[in-house]
Amino acid sequence: GLLDMQWKKIFSSRYIFHYFLWLLLTSSLALDSRWLFLLDKRFFLFYVVTKTIFWAAVVYLNILWLYPAFYKRRKYFTYAGFIFIIAIAAGIISLQVEEYLTPRNILGNTTEHFLFFLSQLITGLQYIFFSFLLKITVDYYVQKETLKKIELEKTTAELNFLKAQVNPHFLFNTLNNIYALIIEKSENSGEAVLRLADIMKYILAEGKEDKVMLQKEIQLLYNYTELERLRKPYSEIRLGIYGNTEKLHITPLLLLPLVENSFKYGLNSVAKNGFVRIDIKAAGKNLLMHIENNIPPVHDTNANESLGMGIDSVKQRLERLYKNKYHLEIKETEFEFIVDLQIELI
Repeated sequence: GLLDMQWKKIFSSRYIFHYFLWLLLTSSLALDSRWLFLLDKRFFLFYVVTKTIFWAAVVYLNILWLYPAFYKRRKYFTYAGFIFIIAIAAGIISLQVEEYLTPRNILGNTTEHFLFFLSQLITGLQYIFFSFLLKITVDYYVQKETLKKIELEKTTAELNFLKAQVNPHFLFNTLNNIYALIIEKSENSGEAVLRLADIMKYILAEGKEDKVMLQKEIQLLYNYTELERLRKPYSEIRLGIYGNTEKLHITPLLLLPLVENSFKYGLNSVAKNGFVRIDIKAAGKNLLMHIENNIPPVHDTNANESLGMGIDSVKQRLERLYKNKYHLEIKETEFEFIVDLQIELI
């Protein structure tokens, strides 16, 4: 219950380094005071525990108050001043504690008192400096992890936004295609609805995943090209699949906008002589995709102005998900619009 949670919090990984540190420092103090152990074991234990608590108080006074109150607020001179005051106070108090706890007067004359005070002042400064390094190092890594988390959340939000853009855009175009078949009273309209149902089932089931099997993504592209084939039965539509795609995985809905783009601004912009040629090849861990489609007629200003827009979201997703692991080349000739994509998959 609550007690278990408290214990887990106390012994969480963020405090383990502190425990290890004090175990090490206490052991060092015990070794330095082993002569006291020979005189009186109980007094030795009391002495070591008391001195450890004293230095721990100095360290955590710095970590929990001085550092956040002054150093973090860029009051460096004030911070340095307080450290010097605390170091002097630590030397004086440590001297008093030493005289009180030690069973015999080991500090004889004034010179020995002063030298011991000086040694304790230096020890105090060492503890404070070490705690400062510890705190600044921990803060650096915490800040780094926080920035990484923020960047991840931002990237996830942007990817979800880009992915959400794919679905309505795709659905709108496909429904237009089916509507055209119905208006033409085509016997293929029923098959088109079934194809769309399969596509929407995939988008709803797999679209939210980080990775899907490449074969499933290819099946989605096949269903989409078959939908288009129903609308344009006499056009040249080719989807060729080569190599072993069984063990590869890919981000879902990544390739669809490229294929959709080739139909919308290529084949569907002309009444005849339109073509879409898609070749997908798996070579080891690499996916190679080559798409060719016809250029829209010059008079189709809407298609010409929009040509390639569907590729923008793909570029953004590729940059976020496959940075330095992809190559995308887009070129236009007198008769063709060509897209070549190579991705290193897992």
